[in-house]
Amino acid sequence: MLGLLRRQSAPLATAALLLVSLTLLVTNSRGQQRIDPLGTVFLELVSPIADLGTHVATTLTRTWNAYVDLVGARQEREWLRARVRALEAESDAASAVAQENERLRALLDLRETVAARAVAARITGADASGLFRTATLNKGSRAGISQGFAVISGEGVVGRVVATSPNAARVLLLDDHASGVDALVRRTRARGIVEGGSQAGCRLKYVKRRDDIRVGDKIITSGLDGIYPKSLPIGEIVALGEEEHGLYQTAEIRPAVDFAKLEEVLVVAPPAREVPPSPTETGPIRPEGSP
Repeated sequence: MLGLLRRQSAPLATAALLLVSLTLLVTNSRGQQRIDPLGTVFLELVSPIADLGTHVATTLTRTWNAYVDLVGARQEREWLRARVRALEAESDAASAVAQENERLRALLDLRETVAARAVAARITGADASGLFRTATLNKGSRAGISQGFAVISGEGVVGRVVATSPNAARVLLLDDHASGVDALVRRTRARGIVEGGSQAGCRLKYVKRRDDIRVGDKIITSGLDGIYPKSLPIGEIVALGEEEHGLYQTAEIRPAVDFAKLEEVLVVAPPAREVPPSPTETGPIRPEGSP
């Protein structure tokens, strides 16, 4: 019996599968609900895989979108940085132009107050050796500048011209040890000489011992040296000399001009000196009482 079953196993198995298939077909055709055990098993197996694929695709999509947004944000950030730098440069340029206009306006106002002939010039260089306190101007003898002309700014006295060429001039600054300006204390009208080379920048010397000078007093030009116009600011007293004896007293002066930040100046011709009229202009001198 067992031998017969072994020999007929294939036909029997085929017949059994056909019978199951026919039963499923008949049952599915009659009923509203379809019986599909293999489909159910396949669905159970495929559903997690499909969910995993959907999750992976969603994650990849979100990652890609985040990357694209990050690249866009980085590019936008770089553009904004470049724009900020450009705007800062424009603002600095506008501020520099406004400051230059303000300085030139101050020079123009100063030029209108100076009775002598004046030429506006720009500082193009400074002495780099440290031995002398000088500056170079971009105008010279062709512009009418000569040795001995005063150099001033809107803040006060700068120095005097000591050498010229056709298109340049050298200025000895106020705080150089070789400079000298006849000066007055504005409050008391005490007179002295301002020289350069001190720790504060300048020193007021040869002030009479009895004259009243104090820290904070403003020092101005007297106009008596034949170089600088009268009443120009020179500086301010920051310390009094320690000498207790002698005919004169001294004081340390902080210059009114910041020479390190100086850019434009006004070169002024020496004030015209009054010359007595000659006999040819007034006529011959006649004895008193003659017709």
